[in-house]
Amino acid sequence: MEPNVLITIEGQQWSGEEKPEAVKLTTEGNLFHREKAWFIVYDESEATGMEGTRTTMRVGDDGVVTLLRQGTHGMKLTFNAGARHITRMETPYGDLDVGIYTSLVENSLSRRGGSVHLGYTIDFNQQEPVNTRLNLTVKALRMKSGS
Repeated sequence: MEPNVLITIEGQQWSGEEKPEAVKLTTEGNLFHREKAWFIVYDESEATGMEGTRTTMRVGDDGVVTLLRQGTHGMKLTFNAGARHITRMETPYGDLDVGIYTSLVENSLSRRGGSVHLGYTIDFNQQEPVNTRLNLTVKALRMKSGS
């Protein structure tokens, strides 16, 4: 499938009193609506350290966001504001059980693009929890005439 959107991913992570570490990445991908959800699909690159992985973000009309990674790094994360989910993350170094508590889920997606904002805390292997803010902006690469 030929890419139809430009995706900008901006994230911040921090734990305890640390200053947030910011990351920004732009890539091409696909945006489409199917079965009561928006889907954002893109391939990870060397820049993320997950080359060989395809990421699919499902943004349900019910407000639940699911992040699915398949390939060299496999995982499924569910973001539902006010809820905690436990998932297993597969890495080349072994599997980890990861807890995700979601504090924020917002989206404004349409066929022309939009944004997804997530706020969540990750805890794994009895380590100090890591706070994360993730903002995705999706912009159409080209609009068909008459749209």
